[in-house]
Order: sequence, then C-alpha cells, then structure tokens
Amino acid sequence: MLDKLSGSRRAFVVTGFALALLTASAPIFAIQKPSDAGQKAGAAADKKPAPTTAEEKPWSVRMSKGTPHTFTIKAKEANLPEITAELSRQLKVPISLSPVMSKQRVSLDFGGLNLEATLRLLAPQSYIDYVSGGDDPQPKPLAIYLQALNERPPSLTDTVHGTTEAILIEGDTEEGTDSAEQKKKEEEDPLRVTFVNNVLSVRARKQPLSVVLYKIATEVGVPFEMRYESPEVVDVEFTNYSVEQAVRSLSPAVRFYYRLDLQTFQVQPLRIALVAPSAPKS
Repeated sequence: MLDKLSGSRRAFVVTGFALALLTASAPIFAIQKPSDAGQKAGAAADKKPAPTTAEEKPWSVRMSKGTPHTFTIKAKEANLPEITAELSRQLKVPISLSPVMSKQRVSLDFGGLNLEATLRLLAPQSYIDYVSGGDDPQPKPLAIYLQALNERPPSLTDTVHGTTEAILIEGDTEEGTDSAEQKKKEEEDPLRVTFVNNVLSVRARKQPLSVVLYKIATEVGVPFEMRYESPEVVDVEFTNYSVEQAVRSLSPAVRFYYRLDLQTFQVQPLRIALVAPSAPKS
C-alpha cells in the first residue's frame, strides 16, 4: 500500500514538472514567432517605392542614316536650344543661336526634309558654312547659325580661317625680247580668268594648278591658302561656272569654303585652299 502511494506521488511530481516546463516554454516560443501584422509591417518597410517615370520630352529629332541626310522633327512648345543641341549632336556640326533665338519655344511636325529646309523651319534667318571639294559629291557643313530677322550676320571668319596665304609673283623674265613677244602671241594668253555676276570663266593652257587657283581666288576676292605644293598642271576651258563647279572641275585637291544664306540662297565665297591628295584606300 505504501509502495503504491509512493509510486503515485513520484508520478505526480514528474507529471507536474513536465507540465511546468511546457507552461514555461510557451511564452518563449510566442516571443520568437512574429505576428501576421508584424510580418506585413516588415514587408512594407523593406519594399522600395517604385521609381517614378521621367516625363517624356516634348520633342524628338531623327536623322536618316543614308546620305544625303533627311530630318524628322516633332515638337510641342519645346525649347529651341534643346532641339538644336540634339541636331548638332547627330550632325556633329556646331550650331550657334543668337540671343533672341536662344529664348524661343517652337511647335513643329515634319519629316523627310533636307538640312537646309529643316533649318529654314527652325529660324527666320539661317546660315551654313560649307566646304566643297574632294571625293565627296556633297558639300560638308562646318558650322550653322540660327538668327532672327534683322540681326547682324556672324563674322565671316568665325569658322573658316587660315594660317597662311599664298602670294604669287607674276612676270616674264624674257619680256621685252622679240622671242618673248612672239611667244605670247602664239600662246594667246595661256591663262585667262573672269568673274562676273557670280560665275567664273577660265581658260588655262598647261598652267600650274597653284597659279590657276591663285588667279581664281584673286578674281573672286578671297584668300588662297596653299597647304600643299602640287605639281599638277591643268589644261581646261569653261564658261559661266559657279565657283564650286569650277574648283571641282580642276582637281580633287582643291577645297572651296563658302557661306550659304538660307533666306536669299546667296553664296558668299570665303576661301580657296589647295590640300595634299588623300591617301588611296586599301
């Protein structure tokens, strides 16, 4: 009897001890397990706010890949300097805006226009400085100027300027002798250049290219820059050519610099240069 009571007492003590452990452990596990509300709050804190999308630009500028290039511009009350900056980047040509034009906002919608037509839509008065010659059949723009009406044109030497200018000393060492006079009559003036009403007429019989170019530059009224002493000799005759046509017909080593007024389409000659021939392509 006593043994039974003693066993029951031990069982009660063990059972009570186990129950005490379970009761004491419950708060520990409850602390370690976060509540659903805590999980949601933590997730909300970790979640980064979605980035806001940048506002779309009120303009777009596209240039065709093939030459001659054409342009497509769409703009709605856009700042003109932003449009011209992008146009300059694609052309790889500097574009200068006058103080008046730098404050303008424009609305445009056109496509498939060449450079000159595009610039006429951007400003009432535009100029392009070009260089013509070489193997490229199209003149290459060097600088663009956008201005308002009645503003002073940019300086003619803002972009095109040289470091040297050729000086030709003309004369005949045999002048005054009978043989020299007879020779002149026979040759009938081997070099004759006239520039009237913006067109050139040239007659050159086996003359050094540099001499012919110097004579043309003198008649046109622009500097002649001889960057290369060419051994070329020309034998040509043409009438009523534009200056660009004339220099292209003489040699691929000739460069003609000029400014085009896009309001009047008048050409202002700036400089003629003789350059070294291009290296042959391998």
